[in-house]
Amino acid sequence: MVFLARFILKGPSQAALVAATTAMLGVLVAPAIWLSAAAIALVALVKEGRQALIVTAIAAVGTMLFASLIFASPSMSLYFVLAAWLPVLIAARLLRHVSLEASLQAMAGLALVAITGLYSFFPEMGEIWREPLDVMVQQLLESSPEQFNIESLREIQEWVIRMMPGFLVSSVFLGTLISLSLARWWQSAIVNPGGFGREFQALALGKISAMIALAIITVALLAGSALWYAMLLIVLVLYTTQGMSVLHAVFKGRQLNKIWLYLIYLAMFLLPEVVAMLILFGIADAWVDFKRRLITV
Repeated sequence: MVFLARFILKGPSQAALVAATTAMLGVLVAPAIWLSAAAIALVALVKEGRQALIVTAIAAVGTMLFASLIFASPSMSLYFVLAAWLPVLIAARLLRHVSLEASLQAMAGLALVAITGLYSFFPEMGEIWREPLDVMVQQLLESSPEQFNIESLREIQEWVIRMMPGFLVSSVFLGTLISLSLARWWQSAIVNPGGFGREFQALALGKISAMIALAIITVALLAGSALWYAMLLIVLVLYTTQGMSVLHAVFKGRQLNKIWLYLIYLAMFLLPEVVAMLILFGIADAWVDFKRRLITV
């Protein structure tokens, strides 16, 4: 994919073309949105801030035109600007001046502030999804009435509605991390081969972040409110990333067969317990320093 990165860096029009077309592809294939945001992030990492803004503006106009022609919905472009491009643009510009740890911590902090703001000023935001969820519940009841209980489904529906702001912000946060990582890898592949791997493996969020994460986890489990569960989602995303850093560092340091690393990634999609273990290792690493201990054993 390095050829795509080189094409993006040829000029604003090329970068905007990649961002706009992959954004439209993301309507059909969701992960393509991460590729779109990564194009914006790469420009923000390598070029000046003014050029990154120009690329974002051109891509927004292009997406608006594509959305008008294909879906007759030009306002769709606002979603890409606000939910995909703007967060990663901020993260990438921040990463130019501070460490990877500091940029991830800052983005996590902004995500927590966004969640607090949504639940404080738009407490009924989840109601937007009530009607489509009603349709889904009705379809489940009609397709398999013997397998589903109406009361249980309604309870789940109410929980999902309450959690929707948290799901929204955490998905934006996750997408920003993925797109930023891809852009950083592109950048290192062009100007500093292997640099992103070393940077990611050295990731250490520190004890203060770990203590804040533990506090949020504790309060979320005790309070049981949607607000704190939404904050918990941000902690889970952040420390899954830290856990993956530990995993990569240990595999690299001990020169283990990468097939096992790929199997662990596969297990993450199938077994929630694997993700929980990664999060646990990520938080504990602040005190135990698994990278040093496991690599030097």
